[in-house]
Amino acid sequence: MQIPVHKTSVMQAIQSAVARGYTWHVSGVVSAEKLLALEEKFAERYDIGLSRWQRCRQRQKGAAGVRFFAYPEQGTTRFLWWLLFTDGENAAFQREHERRQVSDKYGRLSWGTEFELVQLPSLKAKPTWSWRMTRERVQEWQGEIQAAIRTTRSDDAIKAVMARLVRLPGFKGVRQQVFELHGFAKKDWGRIRRKANSWKPPARPGYVRFRSDETVPAARVVQRLLVGQEPFGTEPVLSKQERPEEETMVVVNADRETGLPIPRGRDACRVLLIREVEQIQTFIAERWSYESIRLWLLDRYGAAFDIPLPAFRERVRRALQVKAAPVLKEVSRTIIQPDPVVEQAEEKKNEQPEKTRRLTWEEKRAGRFPGSGTTVVHNSKPNRDELY
Repeated sequence: MQIPVHKTSVMQAIQSAVARGYTWHVSGVVSAEKLLALEEKFAERYDIGLSRWQRCRQRQKGAAGVRFFAYPEQGTTRFLWWLLFTDGENAAFQREHERRQVSDKYGRLSWGTEFELVQLPSLKAKPTWSWRMTRERVQEWQGEIQAAIRTTRSDDAIKAVMARLVRLPGFKGVRQQVFELHGFAKKDWGRIRRKANSWKPPARPGYVRFRSDETVPAARVVQRLLVGQEPFGTEPVLSKQERPEEETMVVVNADRETGLPIPRGRDACRVLLIREVEQIQTFIAERWSYESIRLWLLDRYGAAFDIPLPAFRERVRRALQVKAAPVLKEVSRTIIQPDPVVEQAEEKKNEQPEKTRRLTWEEKRAGRFPGSGTTVVHNSKPNRDELY
């Protein structure tokens, strides 16, 4: 699964999905360690990995379409997730007993405790879906505005609060609420600070425009959160310059069968391949494909093997070489030296004949070449005196 970098892009995608009929939802909060397992469970049950056109064909046949969204919660190592599905035949209606409809007053789809998705009326068109702040969040903003206005030493406090309001995502419902908060602030300003400078209404948040946003694999976002970094960034996940050698891998789970810890880090794939090299050799002897071996390891160890097949094949080859290197050193000590006559015969056999090269016209005209004992010079045109 790919996670957009910006929060507004995920909110746009959810809003667009609800407007297209994904009106049933199940949502919650999950820790970073369990996000990939949750995604895998939904993929097995509800086929959330289908493309846009595959979902469209399923809905034409009467089956329900299912979509899954997730985004890291700010300031924590948890993820907010939403499972949306349409009306139709699907296992989600049988298994997800806590499903709720988006149009229900007590079952609205929400973004934590900050935003909720509602249907707002329009003057010339049908009601449209849009995000707005929850009632609790609006009350928090009013409290911050009142506290900032009562700080009479300077106007920096109220300016900082208004600057944060402008940076909110500019959905229709949010813009209306920001306009109402501006009126609330202006009214409270005139009541508390009458002799101060006149109130200047600040700007509203800019309109939200649909755009293609940069996405990051979910496994990488999880890995960054587990090592204490920001979910999105350009710096490497694990750096030897910043972390000591023994901390390059972070253990987050343990293998139930072997009891050994399962590393999560840059070198996790290599360590796990060396650990399972005997089993991999057995699979290769049984004519398993590399893709089947990768899927087996992915099911066993998780995101460490969520890599392209060519990279996985190369890492398996290196792991087999590392495992076989000590054995080859011991065997080389006991090898009997071959007979010199045999060596000479082998050398003659392996000798390749020298390739002959045809001489160019310039070499034939004015240069020495193999097989001739003299320098050959060709005149382009003989003199007239030499002919007679």
